[in-house]
Amino acid sequence: MLSLLVLLVCGLMLASHAVADQVEVTGKAKIVDGNIDKAREDAISQAMNYASLKAGVNFSSDQQITQGKLTHDSFNMKRMGAANDVQLVSESIDDDIMTVILRMDVVEQEANEQCSSQTLKAAIMLPKSRIKDRSQLSYGQLNNFEEDFSLKLGEFLNTHSKYSFARIYADEKLDNKNRLVNYRGNLLPSWLSEITDSHYVLQPEILDISLADYKSSMFGLINYTPERQIRFKLSLYHGISGEVVWSQTFESSAPWEFEKNQAVATNTAQFWQSSYGFKILNLFEKSVFELDSQLSCRPLLGQIIARQGDRIIINLGRNNGVKLGDKFQIILQRNIPDRINMMRAVASKTRANVVIDQVTESTATAIVTGVDSADNIQINDIAIKN
Repeated sequence: MLSLLVLLVCGLMLASHAVADQVEVTGKAKIVDGNIDKAREDAISQAMNYASLKAGVNFSSDQQITQGKLTHDSFNMKRMGAANDVQLVSESIDDDIMTVILRMDVVEQEANEQCSSQTLKAAIMLPKSRIKDRSQLSYGQLNNFEEDFSLKLGEFLNTHSKYSFARIYADEKLDNKNRLVNYRGNLLPSWLSEITDSHYVLQPEILDISLADYKSSMFGLINYTPERQIRFKLSLYHGISGEVVWSQTFESSAPWEFEKNQAVATNTAQFWQSSYGFKILNLFEKSVFELDSQLSCRPLLGQIIARQGDRIIINLGRNNGVKLGDKFQIILQRNIPDRINMMRAVASKTRANVVIDQVTESTATAIVTGVDSADNIQINDIAIKN
């Protein structure tokens, strides 16, 4: 029997219906003192940790290998999904390095089957909104609409969200030019969340605010209020991996009650109390609900931002819901290069536990406890509340 305990901590966006995807992952471990069984266990553990980042599996289990197939008698899935038919495809030894390849079917579960109560709130960096067609701002001379859109969305998040609060940078626009070079696809650089002390980045993009033509009666005696569209997309990026973990589009329309040539200030009560402004607020309410649905099913990953001896500081504090006496598990984060030499994060469990003994608004301090627990802990390792 081969037993191992694996904790997998990162996930992808949830679907409303179960969807199965086959995932194949590789793990490697060095054979020390001729202990092949231990190396095999470590290699399988690494492979499953990598599966967590590729496919969103989050589980702890006691596992066995029987005729080349991974079986289990105690399989506890949490939050993100379930792994079925886990198979050991191959194993090989080369220069005292054990390499294993695992194949599994990953099934995303219904939200009510997988979500447990999330007690912490994530800090979300909210930059200036992007707009797809700037010419549409000319209707009403909406010169500061991108900035005011982010400001109002941030206010709405801070007022209504159960699982997040916004760090608003409405005057800072993220440059997404040359996306392939700068962001490597859908990735955002991790330093963006580090310098803003955020766990996620939420990018709004205004897709359509077009206006129907003004119309009047035959004799020009009656003017008809035109409809104006509002369609926007919100994309949530994980602060550690830089990957998009949720994206959704919201749209509607409402009467544009302002005069045809009127310059409309989008930072005023007049705008937000108009039919159009109120419709945007309604969409904000829906978007915050959808965002909370995602965050409630994701463990909030804090990070170690400072360490001296056995004392560490993590980037979770009173604003996030951390209290004195809270217990956290430390997860080591290591980076491995992929096929294009881009660094990918791999997480592995340790026996290190901490109890919070000091809390500020944005950080918490603790002493690391556990057998040889502090030896391998580094800045940027992960902290998860028990």
